[in-house]
Amino acid sequence: MTRHKFQAFHVFLLAGIIALAVVFRTIGIRWDGGAHLHPDERFLTMVATNITWPKNIIEYFDTRRSPMNPHNKDFSFYVYGTYPTHLTKAAALAIGKQTYDETPIVGRIISVVLDTATVIVVFLIAIHLSRSIWAGLIAAFCYSIYVLPIQLSHFFTVDPYVTLFATLAVYRALRGKTDFLTGIFAGLAVSAKISAVLIIPIIVLSLIITHINKKDGSKNNNFILFFWRLGTFILGLMATVRIAYPYLFDGWALNKKVLDNWEQLASFNDPSTSFPPGIQWINASGFQVPSDLVIWGLGIPLGIIGVASFGYYLYRAVTQKHARILFVPVAYILLFIVHQSFQFSKPMRYLWPIYPMIAVLSGMLLTRLFSHIVIHFHARLKLATTVIWAICMILLAWPVSFLSVYTNQNSRVVANTWIYTHIKQQSVIAWEHWDDPMPFPMNELSPSNYQQIQLPSFDPDDHEKPRKISTVLAKSDYLILSSNRAYGAINRADKRFPFMNNFYRKLFSGKLGYTVAAQFVSRPTLPFPAPLCIRIPGFYYGYLSRTVESCERRGIQIIDDYADETFTVYDHPKVIIFQNIRHYSTEELTRLFYERN
Repeated sequence: MTRHKFQAFHVFLLAGIIALAVVFRTIGIRWDGGAHLHPDERFLTMVATNITWPKNIIEYFDTRRSPMNPHNKDFSFYVYGTYPTHLTKAAALAIGKQTYDETPIVGRIISVVLDTATVIVVFLIAIHLSRSIWAGLIAAFCYSIYVLPIQLSHFFTVDPYVTLFATLAVYRALRGKTDFLTGIFAGLAVSAKISAVLIIPIIVLSLIITHINKKDGSKNNNFILFFWRLGTFILGLMATVRIAYPYLFDGWALNKKVLDNWEQLASFNDPSTSFPPGIQWINASGFQVPSDLVIWGLGIPLGIIGVASFGYYLYRAVTQKHARILFVPVAYILLFIVHQSFQFSKPMRYLWPIYPMIAVLSGMLLTRLFSHIVIHFHARLKLATTVIWAICMILLAWPVSFLSVYTNQNSRVVANTWIYTHIKQQSVIAWEHWDDPMPFPMNELSPSNYQQIQLPSFDPDDHEKPRKISTVLAKSDYLILSSNRAYGAINRADKRFPFMNNFYRKLFSGKLGYTVAAQFVSRPTLPFPAPLCIRIPGFYYGYLSRTVESCERRGIQIIDDYADETFTVYDHPKVIIFQNIRHYSTEELTRLFYERN
C-alpha cells in the first residue's frame, strides 16, 4: 500500500471521500431553523447585509468612504478580515438570497465548499510527503471525518478561509515553490483573520529546509535563490493583504480604528477581564488545548492516531536527514498548540488550521499500519481486509454520532416550541445576561406575549448582587438557562463570583423554590435500543448542572455537556427550564442565599 500509479480505482475512492466530506458537512445545514443562534455568524450576517457595493475601484480602496468597510456602516468593533463578508454578499446577490435570513445559509455553503477543497489539498500534501497515493487517500478520509471541521463547516465564519489558504500556502512551500502565489495564499489566510500570521514562520522554515536539502548549484546561487524566493513570497503576501483587506490601511499607514479594535480584543484575552465570554477561561489550564483537540475535535480513536503520528514523524524528522522536510508539518502543529496553550482564551476553533496537517501525518502512519497488516496476513487477504475495514468503522464512530446533532432538531429550537406550548402567555420569564433570551420569534409566535426580564449573572459580586438576583427571581414564573454560558464560566471563576456559585448550587438543588420543568439536550448519539450514556472524565465546564443531568433518550449518548463551551453552546447546548413553584419574596430569597445549607 505504499507506491502505486494513480488509477481509475483511486479516482473512484477520492471521489467517494469528497462526497463523504460534503455529506457530513451539509447534513443539517439549516441546523438552527433560521433562528440565528450563532453569535459570530449573526454578527457577520448583519455586516454582510448592511455593507453596499462601492461606485468604483477607487472608492473600494478609500477606507474612510468605502461602503464595504464595516466601520463606515456603524460597526465600530470589527476584528475580522473583510473579504469573506464581501464574497458572501456577492454570492448571495448572485443567487438572489441576500436577505438577513438567507445570507447565513449562503455563508455556510461557502464554508462547505472551502473545507471540501481543504480535503483535496490534504490528499495532495500526503502524496507529496510520502509518495503514496494510499497515504493521500487515507489522509483525506481522516480529515473528511474530523468532527471539528465538520461542525465549523456548518457555520458562516471566517475560519474556513484561514484553514484552506494556510494549508495551500504550506503545500506549495513543501513542494519547494515558495513564491508569489504562495504569498497570495498566505495573504488570503491573513486577510481573513490576523492570527493566521503564525503560518509565516512555517513557510520560512520550509524554505530553509528546502535550500539545506538542495544539492545542485553553488552556495552563492542557493543563497541568492533563497532570498529571491523569500522576497517574492513577501511581495505576494503584502500585495494580497493590501487588496483583500484594504481597510487594514488608511492611506499609507495602518488604520487606527482596526488597531484600536485589536487592542480592545487583546484586553479581553486577560485573566482580569470582565468581558463575559472571557470569564470561561479563568483558571483554564494549558493542558485543556491538547485534550480538547484529542477528545472532542478529533475524537478518541483519531486523536490517539494523531498523537502517535505526531510523535513518530517528529522522531523521523530528528533522526533521519532525508526526512527533515517532516519538520514542517510537525512544527506547524506544535507552534499552534504551544501558542494557543499559553493564551488566556483557548477556543477549540483556533486550532482548526492544524487539522489538515494532523490528517496528513495520520494518513501516512495509517498507511504504514495497513501495509503491515496486509503483509502479516498475506496468506489470508480477506482477514486483512476485514481488520482494515473494522479500524475504519471504529474511526467513523465519533463523527457519525456527532451527525445526530444535525439530524435532530436543535435543542434550543425544541425548547422554544415547548415554551410556546406549555408556558401561559404573559408569564414572567427570566433569562441570563449574555446568553440568548428565550423564547425567540418562531413562525407567527412572538416573545412579546411574555414578560421577559434579565438575570444579571455577570454583574460583579458586590453587596447589591443578592438583592438584584432575589428581585428577579421573586418576579419570575420561569427561569431559562438556554446554555451553560453563565453557570459554566462562573463556576470556573469561583473566587470572583462566590455569591453566584452559591446561587447556582442552591438553584440546582431546588432550595430557591424553583424546580426543573423541562430539560433539552442534543448530544452525539449512536443508535441503540436503550438509553446508554458515556461520560468522558476530566471535563467540568458547567458541571454544576450534573445534579439535574438527563439521560432518557434511546441510544449511546456521549455526554459532552461539560466540554469547552464553544464546542456545545452554538449548535447543541443544554437548555434547562426552571419553574417557580414556591414564589418566595425578595426578602425570603435573600435570606436563603445566606443560609449555609
